[in-house]
Amino acid sequence: MQTQTRRRSRADLIHDRLRHLIVTLELQPGQPLVEKQLCETFGVSRTPLREAILRLAEHGLVTVAPQHGTFVSVISPRAVRLAHFLRESLELPVIRRLAAQPVRHLDRAWEILLEQKIMAARNDQAGFILLDDQFHRALFDIAGLPEIWDVIHAKKGHLDRVRFLQGSMRGVTVPLAQHEILLDAIARGAVKDTERLLREHLEGSLDFLEKHLRERPELFVTDSEGQGDLELPPLAL
Repeated sequence: MQTQTRRRSRADLIHDRLRHLIVTLELQPGQPLVEKQLCETFGVSRTPLREAILRLAEHGLVTVAPQHGTFVSVISPRAVRLAHFLRESLELPVIRRLAAQPVRHLDRAWEILLEQKIMAARNDQAGFILLDDQFHRALFDIAGLPEIWDVIHAKKGHLDRVRFLQGSMRGVTVPLAQHEILLDAIARGAVKDTERLLREHLEGSLDFLEKHLRERPELFVTDSEGQGDLELPPLAL
């Protein structure tokens, strides 16, 4: 069966590039985004750039302040916690479904894992995090639920920044090993192992968040700035 893929627009490409720069902290929280400079950088007119920025603003990664300018949003602890909760809520049942399938075509996921090993050998964390998204998207594709990953991806930009900070300190060895063990469990159809391994893969980001709220408060929006707090119960799936 032929798969129809929407042709990606310039706004799509600019959005993805800016999102990657924000997630990898090449564009720092609070940094202004100057329209003229960005148009020159990407070689585009203002229309696709503004469309890309509007999408980033809808996802909370960019703040548009009338009369002041456009800025990279500071990291919202609430948005981090929400994204983590969303991933657990949606990703666990999808991975469980994939592991339970009688036939699993995992070739693309294994290919991405190999590419991640190359990035790890090069100590290329920015490249690794791009492949991290591709790895998880591939699992959703294989499960026949790519739209669910799109929902997660749209909401996890703040979480991705925390995970990038975490990776910059611990390296990529741990998530790489977790990916390989997780994929092996899926290939074996070991549903319970798959669930446990995915939980282990996702956990740790919130503990890291709490630590950095104390150590690098300049990166985060405070509760007094309207974000509020969020305490979510653990999932019992």
